Amino acid sequence: MNEWNEAEQRIERAQEFFSQRKWQEALDELRAAIAINPYNSAWHFNLGLTLDELQHYEEAINAYRRSLEMDPDDLESLYHVGMDLLRLGRFKQAIASFWQIETIDRSFEPCYCGRIRAYTELGEHEKAEEMFYLARQYQDECPDCYAHIAHSLCRRGLFDKAIYCWQKTLDLDESYPQIHLHMAEAQRAKGQLEKARQHYLQELRLQPGDLQTLLDLGHLLLEMGRTDEAGEKIRRAIELAPHHPAAHLCYSRWLLHCGRTAAARTAINKAMVLDSRYPGVHMGLAEICMRERDLIRARRHLRAELRLGHDHPRILMDLANLLMDCAQGRQAAASLRRLVGVEPGNASAWQNLAVAYFMSQQFDQGLAASQQAMQIDPTQTMTPYNLALAYQQRGDYAKATAWLRHAQRIGPADPAIQRLDLRIRFLTACGRLRSLLCRLRFWNR
Repeated sequence: MNEWNEAEQRIERAQEFFSQRKWQEALDELRAAIAINPYNSAWHFNLGLTLDELQHYEEAINAYRRSLEMDPDDLESLYHVGMDLLRLGRFKQAIASFWQIETIDRSFEPCYCGRIRAYTELGEHEKAEEMFYLARQYQDECPDCYAHIAHSLCRRGLFDKAIYCWQKTLDLDESYPQIHLHMAEAQRAKGQLEKARQHYLQELRLQPGDLQTLLDLGHLLLEMGRTDEAGEKIRRAIELAPHHPAAHLCYSRWLLHCGRTAAARTAINKAMVLDSRYPGVHMGLAEICMRERDLIRARRHLRAELRLGHDHPRILMDLANLLMDCAQGRQAAASLRRLVGVEPGNASAWQNLAVAYFMSQQFDQGLAASQQAMQIDPTQTMTPYNLALAYQQRGDYAKATAWLRHAQRIGPADPAIQRLDLRIRFLTACGRLRSLLCRLRFWNR
């Protein structure tokens, strides 16, 4: 009887520690209580919650599953299993857990909400939308649902709709984490740099020491030509996280922008020592090698970056651009294929993929990528311009002219289009002249 009392007392202490955010102490008390009485499903559930706070997600899943052995229809345990599977990147298993909830209680709205995120991560955006509208039948206003569907919309390049949904999330929960950061990224993708800057600043007001926001703002300020402000933010990031490779990598890029190549190499070597597999480190070294006109080493570093298999969209795009600058069309196409797999609605990625294919003499694949880019964004001039250029290089001046006329209808004042028009007219005239001379020689004979 004393042991049972001790177990109950340990549970009470665990609850006190949990409320004080003393996770390890709460965990120790829960485990001691469960060792005495392993047959209380609620204790296993609380153990799972505590392990979640410690980010021990695999152990948390095991705790929730032990709770489910005693209470198979416990919706909260099933839901937390699904959420931890999401955190571990096991999206299909997470969907199965959420679907099991639906078979027990269709009105449990979080089971749809979780699947929005899972389907988004799998790139199944139509199913993500289906889950979003099913969730709305049971709960009209859910900040998580709007946040998750916003990520789906953003990955498809639907930035205005994504921003609307993130704003809806803020209207429902003004303390929702990282919403301003995501809105800044979407505004930046749209080219609305000042609006992006404002959102980064709002995020920093909420999270003053957030490393990623500081670095992203530094990159943006550099892009806006506000070099001194960018350096200030990046140096602040290094002060906050001197052992994080991202801060030194970003500082290296800032130094390179300022023309301080030797200092940039020193900074990026620090990042390399901290983590040689960190996304962008090899790419940064490649850029320095290109500045030093050492293309052999630059290509070696770019191929090393590609082999790491990262899937960050901005890194994949920058990597592809550098590979094309080094005349590595096939490797650039590999990077861009990975990018369109992550962001199938990114028209610029499809457009660049077409250019990479054309560079590597894969003409049919380039045509297919160009068509995909135009379906996503029929208003951009670069895709028909690139098609005109590709056909011109193949000597098919009729199709080149047709695509050039298409580009001129979209952007009639574009000087690049006008120059290409003159070149194609000249080459067409030369072709006709050669044909006429050949016929004259034939008749003379």
